Parts: sequence; structure tokens; C-alpha cells
Amino acid sequence: MRAQVLNRIEAEQERMIKLVSNMVKIPSVSGNEAELAAFLLNYCTELGFECEIDRHGNFFAWIRGKRPGKRLIFNSHLDTVEAGEGWEDDPYSGKIHKDRIWGRGSTDCKGAIGAQIIAALVLLREGADFAGEVCLMYPVEEEVQDVSRKGTWKALMDGFTGDMAVNGEDTDLRVCLACEGMLEVLITTYGTGAHGATPEEGKNAIVMMTKVVEHLCRIVPGTNPYTGKGSINPGVIQGGSRSSVVPDTCTLKCSRFTVPGETGELFLTQINEILDKLKREDPDFKASVVMTYESNPSIVDKEEQVVKAIEAAHGYLGINCPLVGTPQHDDADFLTNLGHIPTVLYGPGSGRLAHMPNEYVWISELSEAAKVYALTILEALKD
Repeated sequence: MRAQVLNRIEAEQERMIKLVSNMVKIPSVSGNEAELAAFLLNYCTELGFECEIDRHGNFFAWIRGKRPGKRLIFNSHLDTVEAGEGWEDDPYSGKIHKDRIWGRGSTDCKGAIGAQIIAALVLLREGADFAGEVCLMYPVEEEVQDVSRKGTWKALMDGFTGDMAVNGEDTDLRVCLACEGMLEVLITTYGTGAHGATPEEGKNAIVMMTKVVEHLCRIVPGTNPYTGKGSINPGVIQGGSRSSVVPDTCTLKCSRFTVPGETGELFLTQINEILDKLKREDPDFKASVVMTYESNPSIVDKEEQVVKAIEAAHGYLGINCPLVGTPQHDDADFLTNLGHIPTVLYGPGSGRLAHMPNEYVWISELSEAAKVYALTILEALKD
């Protein structure tokens, strides 16, 4: 059956290329995914899948095995970031050129969606013998920085669940067992306004914030064998109205990318320790900190069934399969931490091209991903 499935995927390559190209042609910036979801509903229904769009706009499709068993989820998001500037061609052209498909969303994550659909289609058409079911789950608003808006989070809160999952983020066809989390804090320093000619009459909030930043940069982020080292980035600073006035407030937005074992509570504690230290050194120092965004790292045990299945798929294809991690945050966080669904990340395309102008995905990677996805299904759902 495996050889038969792989041959059929080769035969379906043109269908997969056209599908990915057509999806890229449909702009689906966060909050505007309805057209793409409707396209997939019509497309996958015609292929013979059971399909649904839920009340949040998330798209679901299922193929069922010949006997009861577990649910394997394939998760990739419908939305993209804005196209932005700097493109050499129409960002929604879906152009097929030089063995690549070009355009916004091609690598993040419409390439994975196309490969997953073709993998499921081939198993359906070949009458593959597997237990349980495969659920294709493509949520809205993965790219937004608001957990409560994210489609995967909403579906899980509604009771959606499964036994294992493959998240199709662009991992350069590497099997990732972990992803980083992302935090954002807003720090405010409070000074006293005065004329710039007599600054000693006031308290400069920007100068106070420079001391905060100096201490933030001394925090040593954690490390993980899969994701590597975390990071802290003071990213946006605002304060003052004009150079002749001593600023009475200053705000700083600082992000932190966390590795498994690190939490938002840890970061807040470290920042408050900094603010307390500066207050002890200067009784006039005044500042506050609030968490404005909190997501968590994810990690899956290498002994989990889904990990063993995707390793077996690579083994059958004769492809090396080192187990790594990714510094990007993605919906594996919610699947593992909220849904308690063991989730591995694996997809075509490169995170280095995501959110960038002239984004593209290699066609050869789509083909390889589709084969790995199909073989993973056969292995994970064989019993």
C-alpha cells in the first residue's frame, strides 16, 4: 500500500501545485479568511471529504478509516500577514516559476495545506486501510497577537480534540518537537515634567527607562536542546512630547521568546525585581509593568506515537530525520498545552521567508511533505 500511495502522490503533483497556487491567489490576511475557507469547503467537498466551517470561520475536513480508532489532526492556518512592500511581482499572483510557487502565504502555510489535502485525498482514493480518522483543521487568525482571537484556541475551548497532531508550519521539512512561546510586557516609568532648560526641577522618565533597559538586557534567557536559546527584545519605546520638555512618562514594549520551562510569571518576577532594585537605589524612581500578551512554548516527548510515526515515514523514504525545534511560536502551543494533544511540527517552506517580500515555496518540498504526511497517517493509524 505504501508504494501505491507514493506513486499516486506523484501522479497528483499537478493537482497539488494548482491547488497551492489558487490558494495564494486568494488574499486571506487575518480577519479576512472567509473566501479561502469557502474555496476549501467547495474544493474538498467535491473531492469526497466531509467538510464544515465552524462558527469562528475555521475550516474542517475529515476522512474516515475502515474501523474505529484514534483521531490524527493536521493543523495549518488559513490567514497570512499583510503583503507589505518590496515585492518584485504581485504578492497574490500564485506564480509558478523556477520550481517554486510564489506569493504571500505560499510558505506560511498554504503549501502545507495543499500537501495535507493531497495526502488525505490519495488515501481516500486508494481505499487505504487505516483505523480512526484524519481531521484537516485550518483555523483563522493564527497570526494575530491576541490569544482569544486565534481559531485553534477557540475550537479547543469549544471542545474540539484529538489524539495526536501534526502542525504544518514551515519547518524546512524538519521534524520539530518544540516551539518557543512569546510574551510581551508594557513597562511604564513615571517622572515629573519640567522645562528642558532646568531639568533638575523634574524627573526624566526616559532616563529612568534607560536604566530599566540596561537591566533587562542582563537577563540570561533559558535554553532548550531543541529550540536553542530564548531571547529578550526591547522593541518599542515612546516618551516625551518635545526636546525642550522633561518627559513625565515613558513606555517600553518588550518581547520575550520563551523555551520550554519558562513562563510569563517568571518574566514578570524578574522585571519586578529590577524595578524594586531601581526603587531602592532612587526613592523617586516609579514604574509599573503589565503583561500584554502571553503564549507558551510547546514540547512533545520523542516517544509519543505521532513522533514515532513521522520518524517511520522518513525511514521508509530513506530520509534522515533529526529531531529539532523551532524558535517560532505557533498553534502547537494550544494543541499541546490547552488541548493536551501531542503535536509535532513539520511542513514545507522556510520560516526565513515567512512574512517577507517575495515569499515562495519549493515544489519539491510540497511533494516530499505530502509523502511524509500520507505515510505518517498509515503508520499512526495502523491499529
